[in-house]
Parts: sequence; C-alpha cells; structure tokens
Amino acid sequence: MKLPFCGFFAAIVSGFGAGFPIVPVHAAEPTIQYFREVDTVFANPGQGWMAGARVPATDPRFPASVVYLRFGWADVEPEPGRYDWKRIDDAIAAWGPRGATVAMRVMATSAHSRGYYTTPKWVFDAGCRGFEYEVGGDDPTTGGKRIPRIEPDYADAVFLAQHGAFLAALGRRYDGHPGIAVIDIGSYGQWGEWHTKHPVAVAVRRQIVDLYLKAFRRTPLVFMSDDAEVLPYALEHGTGFRRDGVGSPWHEQNWIGSKKYAAVAAMADTWRRAPVVFEWYGDYDYLQRRKWSFDAAVEFMLRNHVTLINDNIGRFPPEARSQLDRLARLAGARFVLRALTQPGAVKRGAGLNLNMAWANTGVGKLHLPYQLRFTLVDRADKAVATGFSRVDPRAWLPGEHRVMETWTVSDAVAAGDYRLVMKLVRTDGEFPPFRLAFEAPEVDGGRVVGRVRVE
Repeated sequence: MKLPFCGFFAAIVSGFGAGFPIVPVHAAEPTIQYFREVDTVFANPGQGWMAGARVPATDPRFPASVVYLRFGWADVEPEPGRYDWKRIDDAIAAWGPRGATVAMRVMATSAHSRGYYTTPKWVFDAGCRGFEYEVGGDDPTTGGKRIPRIEPDYADAVFLAQHGAFLAALGRRYDGHPGIAVIDIGSYGQWGEWHTKHPVAVAVRRQIVDLYLKAFRRTPLVFMSDDAEVLPYALEHGTGFRRDGVGSPWHEQNWIGSKKYAAVAAMADTWRRAPVVFEWYGDYDYLQRRKWSFDAAVEFMLRNHVTLINDNIGRFPPEARSQLDRLARLAGARFVLRALTQPGAVKRGAGLNLNMAWANTGVGKLHLPYQLRFTLVDRADKAVATGFSRVDPRAWLPGEHRVMETWTVSDAVAAGDYRLVMKLVRTDGEFPPFRLAFEAPEVDGGRVVGRVRVE
C-alpha cells in the first residue's frame, strides 16, 4: 500500500526489537513505517470464544473474554419474589479478574433439567397451565435423563405476569452491569431456543420479546433465530441474533435468503449493528457420527460475520485445532495498523500529524465503545502526553481504513525523544484494552508504533 506524503520521507520497515531504540530524528524527515499482522488468538472483549465453566478451575482451552451461563427460572426464583443471584454473581466475580464478562440465558423449559420443573413449581400452583412431556435417551441433543417434565403454556396470563416480574427484577440487577456481555432473549420453547411442540400466537411471542426489551435497555440482547416469524420484530428493536445448531446441513440450508427467512429483510445486515452468536449443533464427535462437515460449519460462522462462539465443540483431534484457532482469530473485529506516516519531530504546543492505514481483518465489527489513544512514553515507560482519535473504531467494518489525525502535543512536555504508543481503550470504565494484531513492541496493552522528538 502506498501512502502519499508531500516532501521527503524515510521508509522504515517495522519489525522492531523489544528495545525499540530511541534515536533523534530531524524534523524535516517524515517517516513511513509498515507493520506485519500477527496470527495470535486474542481474548478480546465481547468477541471470540465463550467459555462454559461458571467458575474457572483452569484456564479456558481457547482464549475467552466471555463465559456463558444457562439456568432455569426455578433455580433463581424458588419462591415468589425471593431471588438467588449467586450463580450469576459468582461467575461475574470469578471471571472479572481475568478480564472476562458473562453472557446468559433464562430457560422456562429444559429437557436437561434434573427434576420436573424448570419454571418454578409455585407458578403452576398459582394456576399456570402446563404440558407434561418426556424426552431423553442416547442422543444428547434431545434431552438428558428420560423423566417426566413440564412445559408452561406461554400464553397463560399467570406465566406472562410472573415471568415478566422476574425479568424486570433481573433487569434491575444486571441491565448495564459491566460484568454482563450479552443476554439471550430466551424463556420460550425448549432450552429457551424458541422451538416447542406447544406454540402460541405470534402476538404472545412478541409480548415475551417486549418483556426483555423493557427490562434491558443498555445490555445487548440477541434473539433466537429459530423463530423466523418473530425475528423481524426483535431485529427492528435493535437486537442481534443467535443460532444454536451450526453444523447441521438443514440449518445451513434454511438460513438467510431461504424461504423460511424471506421476510426477515434486515437479517443479512444485523452484524453491522449488533452481535451475532453461534453454537454448534453437537460436539465434534457428534458431527462426525452424523457425517456432517466440520469445515463447512466453520465457514458458515465466518461467512455470517460471527461475533461469539459457544465452546460446546467437545473433544477434537489435533488436526482440527488450526480451524478452531482460525475461527477464534477472525470472529468479531481484528485491527491491524498497516502503515503510519508521521513527522520525526514536533514543536511543543504544535500538531503531530498522523496518517494511518488500518485494516479490520476479522469478519465482524467492534460493538463495544473503544477509542484509539496516542501516548508519548519516555525511557522509563512513563506517559508524558496523551491524546485521543476522533474516529470511532466501531465504524471500521472488515476491510481497509485510512485515518488522518492531528494531535496537539502539550507545550508542557519537556524537549526530548519519546516513543509513540497506540492503544484501544474503553470509554465507559476500567476494562481491558482491545489487543491490536500487528507486530510491534508492547507497552501496557498498547503497541509502540514510532518515535517522536519533541523540540
């Protein structure tokens, strides 16, 4: 890539050693520096793999910035108005020091429940109608132990009132919570996946969506895409979507552009504004037994701009690792500084012109509020001046991006030679930086991209 720059320039190819020597540069010598992309898999916030352990006994097998929880309504509201938030709070507390947040789903029906109830018993005692069912057996996708269980009538007034009150309480506690990454719009159907043998009217299903929209106005929501009739309504109200069942050829054929989703016009562009979450239909061995293509499932996720992947792939052979690492590496956004043109020196109180060629080499976008920060760092790694880009990196969709900035260096900065560090930092609190995917020395989560002499 050629970056035009008026006047003379020195072409300095990146690949700097850890020391990155500070050498005086004459003010009349602008420099252009090129950087190589690295293939490191980062646990960047809000994207990539979702771990499944509520409390991490060991490090996740993939770098993970999100942990995923599913729980039955009965587990957290055993009695009317008495809430047990411990399982959620414990996960937030355990993963927070590792820089990870929690995604979660509430289930009103689960064929993997240990007992009869997933919706609390007291809801049925209060008059809610229900349907008894019995599933289970050897196929893990149909349920666990074969025992009688009960599914609520989702149109029942008692269910809607009591579940609405529960979601309101959940929202009061966790909406906008810094430890929560995303919430599934669950509650309806088996495992909260929005498929059931006892469907209710579209108007009622929209009402369930409304309960979530009212309770969670700040935390991102994703809707289960199995319900193609209600999906347009959810997307119109700003949600992302989730597909549980990646790997099944039937699911891949019945997707965007198919007859089933013909009426969901906004589906193909949802990734541009909200998260896209995928889960495997079954683990690796299950896919192999069904003679379903593992590689096709990976390509499906990448082609559909995946943000987060649930780690339910189970055990896999060594030869599958490269594909899984590739999936993790490309999920969401991946930012690479290709080249930087800058003057070698700047006078105190004057503007430092930065001409940057960035690329998003991931398949998705950044959904969290980050900002590009510039810092001049002295020999002792102390920051002496800081500035921020005016460009929102959430606008950097996959592809190349030219960014021009003029950063005024304070006249309080002492004359001398400094390293220039770039770092993506959150604007809404103390969160881990977004790791940048190019080769350059690292300082406190940022990358050393050049040197500047302040005169």
